[in-house]
Amino acid sequence: MADCLHAPEQHVLRVPATAVVWLAMLPASGFGAIVWSTMLGTDPPAWMGFLQVSILAALVLLAGASPRWRPLRGYFLALTALAAGYVVGDKVSGALTWEGWQARMFANTLIHAVISCGFLALSLVGSGLTRRDVYLVKGDMAAPSHLPRWVPHLPWSRLGPLLMVILAVGLAIQLFLTVHPDLHLAGRALLSLPAALAFAAINAAQEEFRYRAVLLARLGPAVGSTQALLVTSVMFGLDHWFGHPAGPSGVLLAGFAGYLWGKSMIETRGSAWAWLIHAFQDVVIYLLIAAAKG
Repeated sequence: MADCLHAPEQHVLRVPATAVVWLAMLPASGFGAIVWSTMLGTDPPAWMGFLQVSILAALVLLAGASPRWRPLRGYFLALTALAAGYVVGDKVSGALTWEGWQARMFANTLIHAVISCGFLALSLVGSGLTRRDVYLVKGDMAAPSHLPRWVPHLPWSRLGPLLMVILAVGLAIQLFLTVHPDLHLAGRALLSLPAALAFAAINAAQEEFRYRAVLLARLGPAVGSTQALLVTSVMFGLDHWFGHPAGPSGVLLAGFAGYLWGKSMIETRGSAWAWLIHAFQDVVIYLLIAAAKG
């Protein structure tokens, strides 16, 4: 694949087709479940997942038949694989019984790692994309960053650790306001640090693969890296409505963090900083939930 993210962005699609990129993201995200539960106050029905997969599969077929949308076929295929992975993963999770929040957290991330990421990996078969194209390499961890003009342009070797701390502070504030950890249980929570490290390593890896690596590789050449970053960041944020960080503030925080992690991927041409910063946040999440659950 041509290294389109290094070349000047070529928007091969017109505005209406670009809008389809955003609309297609919605059935692959938690948007439908958020609207349903918010408006009706109940869990979304099982048929919603099958409807979402059907919509995305139809887009794959449409893109294959339309020269104008053909550059988006790989993106639609990736979204279909993700949505199908969610449906199968929910079935597997619902058929099993988990005792305790730790078991549920590990089970959910392992199910996504095996099923959702597995489906997504299968969608890459025959694509011709290399590991480097999909950011499955370390990358240049000292590459220059390209932030807004009013922000000092630090190399990622300095920006990465800085973002790790800044995002963790914001995350800790949000969790104190939502899950209410008990500081008196901090010592007990620290005993779960080995489990927190294991969870963080797995969860960060599978989420970076699901929400950024493949989607950026598929979408960037079609609509440009900036648009691809925005779409994947919003999707990542929406899928945190029911997670941690949760709710509207969680969506904003996760979306902002996702944008920075995606930017690190594109600018370093690898996943190392995205995984490290993300994993650090997951350690914070695990320990503060441990302090809240007692």
